[in-house]
Amino acid sequence: MEKTRKSDIEKLYNDSIVIDALGGDVVPGSLSQRAAGVTAFNATIAHPHTTFMEVLKDFYLYFTYLEAIPELVLIKTAEDIRQAKNDGKLGVLFGLQDAECLAMDLPLLTILYHLGLRVSTLTYNERNRLGSGCDEDVDLGLTSFGRQVVTELDRLGIVLDLSHVGEKTSMQAMEHTTKPPVFSHSNPKALTPSKRCITDGQIKAAAELDGVIGITVWSPMAYRKPGEQPDINDYMERLDYVVDLVGIDHVGIGSDIFEGKNPILWRATTKRRYPGIVGEFDRHNIHVAGLESHMELRNIAHEMDARGYSADQIRKVLGGNMMRVFEKTFGE
Repeated sequence: MEKTRKSDIEKLYNDSIVIDALGGDVVPGSLSQRAAGVTAFNATIAHPHTTFMEVLKDFYLYFTYLEAIPELVLIKTAEDIRQAKNDGKLGVLFGLQDAECLAMDLPLLTILYHLGLRVSTLTYNERNRLGSGCDEDVDLGLTSFGRQVVTELDRLGIVLDLSHVGEKTSMQAMEHTTKPPVFSHSNPKALTPSKRCITDGQIKAAAELDGVIGITVWSPMAYRKPGEQPDINDYMERLDYVVDLVGIDHVGIGSDIFEGKNPILWRATTKRRYPGIVGEFDRHNIHVAGLESHMELRNIAHEMDARGYSADQIRKVLGGNMMRVFEKTFGE
């Protein structure tokens, strides 16, 4: 009986649209995502602190990958995701984790949109010309240029991502937007007191706008004790918490798994730069035990089933809720 039930959940997962709201790089991690049954993922087209010209070079690099790897397809509409599922391909959503690259030049956003940009945050951890990041001690709020960017994201049809954004800045952005926002990879601060986690107020504000919170497997945002690697039960507690707070329609998955990340480079660019956020964690325990690779994302479906979630609720969290945001933002 148990074996049959397990196979039922495997089938449900394999048949579902699975969306990773922040899922790493195109190569080599993307191919493991396809093998893991992921339908589409938000790929970081340009990492934080990059110039516009560096962003364009990253676009070129990704276009090269898309030309060379037939299993990959660029996502520009919600229908593209459904088609990727039907074709057994992996959809790539181009996203920015820092909009500082716009350098106060708003028309550049239109150029990026036509190149395929479909998700954009406002800040990384630091303050920039749009607002304050979550690692700033003082959040000065959304700037005039930040308001302009939010308006332009809405007009173009680019999803507003508020992960990494400071609380005040994110709340003001949600007051300004007319589309559903996402926190693509953010966990509740009520359970883990990290600067990168978000408050109940932020979660509720996003839900009121029909947005989605992507629960992340990043250990510094899911731990029970500092420096102690969390497990899948800790992850599920955070998923359950957000469901209890705002409902099943506002929860998704944002793994933040970069399987191809060089551990030496990661320590130099992330751990050394943000010790207050990363804490005592290192590359070997930076993800939740039981959810350390894309192949293990299917474990979320099994854990949800074990906790009494229905098949429809599991499908919503796997990708259905993010699909709703995409349909409302960048269209069918």
